[in-house]
Amino acid sequence: MPNKSAPDPTKPMSPKAVDGIVVVKDPPEAAMDLTADAAEISGLRLIDAADKARKRY
Repeated sequence: MPNKSAPDPTKPMSPKAVDGIVVVKDPPEAAMDLTADAAEISGLRLIDAADKARKRY
């Protein structure tokens, strides 16, 4: 039986800028495995959220 709580390695993170900080909802507690595409998209999303957070203040 597959572990339903394991994160999907093809799903990129969805960080958001909130009140000048970057928030990632429900990150896994353990190390995260991502496909190359998901890692790249996550990285770009983190950079975008960081930019928006900086511009907030």
